[in-house]
Amino acid sequence: MFTPGTPQPGSGEPTDSVWLQAFREVLPSEDINEDTNFFQAGGHSLLIPKLLTCYESRSGWRPPVSLLFKFASPRELEAESAALRERTVEQGSR
Repeated sequence: MFTPGTPQPGSGEPTDSVWLQAFREVLPSEDINEDTNFFQAGGHSLLIPKLLTCYESRSGWRPPVSLLFKFASPRELEAESAALRERTVEQGSR
């Protein structure tokens, strides 16, 4: 399923997840990967709005702040964001 802001395979764009791109832009660490914990890598509550804004500018959707407190890695956030967006779309079509 295509998610706006997510590079498609074969498109010539980087295949890093949108969350991984946002983490790399916001966090001070050089060693950020799909399993990096936002808070353990130097993230804190004051960086969360910046991270969400960064994610929103790439994806076109702003997730709730609470998502980051439940899921702290790009891999977890990507999966949960996709599921949450899908549920939101389903509820909106009823």
